[in-house]
Amino acid sequence: MPYFFTPNPLVLYDPLNTDRRHLATDITRRFKLENAIKSPSLIYYNYMIKDTDRPDIIADKLYGDSTLDWLIFVINNIFDPYFQWPLTYKQFNDYLAQKYGSASVAQAGIHHYEKIIQARKDYNTPDGERIVIPENALQVDQTTYTSLASSDRRSVTNYDFEENANNRKRSIKLIDAAFIPAIVQQFDEIYRA
Repeated sequence: MPYFFTPNPLVLYDPLNTDRRHLATDITRRFKLENAIKSPSLIYYNYMIKDTDRPDIIADKLYGDSTLDWLIFVINNIFDPYFQWPLTYKQFNDYLAQKYGSASVAQAGIHHYEKIIQARKDYNTPDGERIVIPENALQVDQTTYTSLASSDRRSVTNYDFEENANNRKRSIKLIDAAFIPAIVQQFDEIYRA
C-alpha cells in the first residue's frame, strides 16, 4: 500500500498541538473509481480471502505487482486495512482472548437471540438452475426468544457473532487485470498533475 500514498501531497501536522509540526502524508485525498465502477464494461471477479492472503499477495498473484494492493482497498471501500480486512486464524483467536478471555468463554456466552423468519431453501428449477433462498432471521430479546418454538429460534454465541463478522469481510471484488493499466494511468494523471 505504500505506492498508494506515494503521490499524495505532504502537509505539516501537529498531532499533539505543541507547535512542533511534522511532515506527514495528506491522507484526506482519496482516489475514487466512480466512473469506472459505473461502467458496465468493467469486469469484476468475486474472491474469497483465504487465511494466508494479504492484499499485497493477492495483488501480486492477480496483477503481477504487489504495490497494487491499494487498488483492492479502493474497489472494496476498505478505508482501514487493520479493521476491515479479515483476521487470520491466529489473529482471530488472539482477538477473542483479548475481548472475552478465551475462545471457550466466547463460545459459552450469548451475544444475542434470533427469531428465524424463513429457513434457507435450496432447490433446482426444471431447467437445472440451482436457486438458494438465504435464511432470514430477526434479532429479538430473551423473553421473545423463550416464547418461540425451538425450530423458530436460535441463540448466537459471542464466538459465532465474531466469526460471522470476520467471515463477511472475506468476500471481496477484484477487477480484471486487463483494466489495471488504464486505472493506474488515471491514478497517476490525477495525482501527478
